[in-house]
Amino acid sequence: MRVHRSIALAAVAVIAVAAPVAAATALADPIPSPIPVSNTRIALKPVATGLVAPVTGAVAPGDHDHLYIADQGGQIWQVDVRGRSPKTLVADLSARLVSDLAKVIPGLPYDERGLLGLAFDPGYKHNGLLYTFTSENPTPSPDFTTQPGVTPGGGQTVIAQWKVRNARAEHPVVDPSTRRELMRIDKPQFNHNGGEIAFGPDGKLYIAIGDGGAADDQGPGHVAGGNAQSLAAGNVLGKVLRIDPHGHNSANGQYGIPRSNPFVGREGADEIWAYGFRNPYRFSFDSRSGRLVVGEVGQNDIEEVDVVRPGRNYGWPVKEGSFLFDNGGDGPGFVTANSPGSPAGLVDPVLEYDHTAPGGTRCGGGAPASACQGIAVVGGYVYRGHDVKALRGHYVFGDYSRAFAQPLGRLFVNKGSAVTSLQDPGIAVFGFAQDRRGELYVLGNTTGVLSGTTGTVLRITRP
Repeated sequence: MRVHRSIALAAVAVIAVAAPVAAATALADPIPSPIPVSNTRIALKPVATGLVAPVTGAVAPGDHDHLYIADQGGQIWQVDVRGRSPKTLVADLSARLVSDLAKVIPGLPYDERGLLGLAFDPGYKHNGLLYTFTSENPTPSPDFTTQPGVTPGGGQTVIAQWKVRNARAEHPVVDPSTRRELMRIDKPQFNHNGGEIAFGPDGKLYIAIGDGGAADDQGPGHVAGGNAQSLAAGNVLGKVLRIDPHGHNSANGQYGIPRSNPFVGREGADEIWAYGFRNPYRFSFDSRSGRLVVGEVGQNDIEEVDVVRPGRNYGWPVKEGSFLFDNGGDGPGFVTANSPGSPAGLVDPVLEYDHTAPGGTRCGGGAPASACQGIAVVGGYVYRGHDVKALRGHYVFGDYSRAFAQPLGRLFVNKGSAVTSLQDPGIAVFGFAQDRRGELYVLGNTTGVLSGTTGTVLRITRP
């Protein structure tokens, strides 16, 4: 594990220094030091069970007693954080999702698409509005595409607005007739969707979009140099977007473009807030500082966490973490040399870790799963609760699993210049949620895929 600065204190700068000459061979063990075990002890208390694959959670303004959980298969659940009442169904959007969901890999119900994001409007108490990020079957008229006239193999990412029938009801229910589509984006492949949506402290809606899928940001639907680096008109893949759902000055008239967006009037889509991402799967805003912290899922070597600032370039696929990246031609890509601060104009992560086990053995290449650091970072939150005093003010995040074959998720905490591992949760980690009191919840299941009913929401508490 390498930590460049504490997330709670991070102030990101772009460093311009002379570019080194990249090595031609892959690094066997990019970050040799293992992640140490934390001396902070926690417990994990179930507050909801019987889900399939819960991926993210949100809070509704005015509701202090519930989380709203997005299950990847299309359901939105209201969960009582006090554990006093069973979960209730808010919406079932499964009929809107891609028809080949969990059918891409024969015999394995693994998919990175589905219902991936959920956010409540800041004015929800009065207008009853919420927003979703879904993967849907393609229509002929996307708002953004890198393959004009070609049916996208991964379907389309859709951001939509919905209204509940009574926002002040104890158990609100979405009215399906109120759906309003904000934007539709072609997805070349089924993976690297991003998926998080959230309102920032500025009241604008932020949207994480992956590079389009496949590997190395190349292949059908990927432009030369990678979608994540492209500022061509219509290319929003590999970006974090920022929009105003209540405005109408976008090209399709369904949402607003804030004039303070960094690419308004410049090369690049007006919606872009930052770029250079492979799969910014989960992000959060620190409720105290307002910083936007993104967990950026890496390729074969490096997982990273970024503090995101407007207009900045976070490197992919020029770099993976702070390392130079070689796309490997027709083979798998790999990292070559560690190159912090170079090439000029790229922002390095605030922390990163690699996939290799101690001694340099690759996860999945002979190392036992229990020795692996992780394979896919899951962004979390800066803890602002009161139950676990040792976590206050520190960034808590996780990893999907130590290995693909076994659902062995991980939990980490960043304190100052150190990252340490917390108690393993016993599930594959899909996401996190934070309630109105600042307490944190871990979301996942024991299958690691979109199947079964072992999906659970676990509250992080003191032992």
